Amino acid sequence: MRRVKKSFFSMIARPLLVFMVVLSAFTIVWIRSTVVSLEYSINSLEKKKMQALRESKMLAAEKANLLSIEKLEKVASNSFVIPDRVKVVQVKQAGMKEPQKVALSVEEGVFSPRRMIKKIMD
Repeated sequence: MRRVKKSFFSMIARPLLVFMVVLSAFTIVWIRSTVVSLEYSINSLEKKKMQALRESKMLAAEKANLLSIEKLEKVASNSFVIPDRVKVVQVKQAGMKEPQKVALSVEEGVFSPRRMIKKIMD
């Protein structure tokens, strides 16, 4: 029987080559799984983006509807009335530069938007 002298290639390079092939196979599988995971994340974010854009468009349309001139004119003509002369109090500017209190009458006290809305509704 003839004995073959083990060379450098057979002792070190061949096991190293096998290890590199196995390592590269696992690396490829890991990269592909990561890519799939990222694709799912991107798809989820795109759905959120589309939903946010849709909501933004709906809010812009609602804003335009609320601020439309026709609607303001309709509300103004139906809800607002010209005040009586008795209810209007004219405030003359005094020499002082301080804030002044405004009231519809002396009994009602300081102007309050809530009171005004309550009065309009009654």
